Amino acid sequence: MKQHIYIILFLFFAFKGYAQFGGDATYDFLNLSASARINALGGNQVGIIDETELGFTYYNPASLRPAMHNSLSVNYIDYISDIRIGYAAYSRHFENIGSFAAAMQFINYGSFIEADENGNRSGSSFSAGDYALNIIYSRNVWDNLTVGANLKPIYSSYENYNSLGIVSDIGLTYADSSGNFNVGLVAKNMGMQITTYNKDDGEREPMPFDIQAGFSQRLAHAPFRFNVTLHSLTNWKLSDKSTWDYDHKSQNEILAGSSDDFFKQFIRHTILGVEFIPSENFLIGIGYNFQRRFELSVSDRPGAVGLSGGFTIKVSKFRISYAIASYHLSSTSNTFSITTNLSEFIR
Repeated sequence: MKQHIYIILFLFFAFKGYAQFGGDATYDFLNLSASARINALGGNQVGIIDETELGFTYYNPASLRPAMHNSLSVNYIDYISDIRIGYAAYSRHFENIGSFAAAMQFINYGSFIEADENGNRSGSSFSAGDYALNIIYSRNVWDNLTVGANLKPIYSSYENYNSLGIVSDIGLTYADSSGNFNVGLVAKNMGMQITTYNKDDGEREPMPFDIQAGFSQRLAHAPFRFNVTLHSLTNWKLSDKSTWDYDHKSQNEILAGSSDDFFKQFIRHTILGVEFIPSENFLIGIGYNFQRRFELSVSDRPGAVGLSGGFTIKVSKFRISYAIASYHLSSTSNTFSITTNLSEFIR
């Protein structure tokens, strides 16, 4: 058992040197949320285990469970402006082999009017989009410890510029015997760009690699579950002179180039979520994403930036989820999800 743990830890931390600031990597769409319930909890949670929610496997492949056998999840996000995001997944479990899931993720950026560098329109239009296939596998390796992996071939197309890539996630989860406390750890987007957008240049861009950790605690005698995820663990300084938040800093601070103090740096890595679960057929979730708040809010009118919320309700054999998240004073996203277990239709 110790040997297995050492191998897993090596796989996580061997890639630490590839840390990147936001915007320095390609295929950054892989960091966008794909589930209404997770969007309600701040946009990312890697420590939750819920056998009714196949969409959680997008965030941590080790959350895939045998009880999800024959489950189907369909998710749609009305993102900012006319950007649309979709994610659909289906899972199967094979005794003595493990659990598998296949999913398709896409983001469509809408239609663009073609123009030259001087702004002269040609009368034509073009589209842009990113696509990723998710091939997920998980297996229980010892008692309450589960390991999972997600292989993601990628195709990206912007007008006549195209790129192929492949990345993978490796995750683990631990659940205590009561099922109320769960811990998750995941290394995301390890891989490479196979073909570049600029065929003449051919210089490959870095991937949006990240290490994330989190936990979930459901109270034994109250209908609440608390969730915490720490992201960007390979980059301690999410705020420094190269990623400066000019709207929130004085001119003296900008000139000095000083970073946020320890506490502010820490909470930039933190996403908080809480769920109120009065019954197994209904829940309400609220989340807060500190980094989103710091990066995207306007200093004199921050509004609800960073805050999100939503609900899940079971109707017959379907679980229907909705979430709304505030990204900017003028921009919110709406996420809709439907999950079901197809085995319930053939009993």
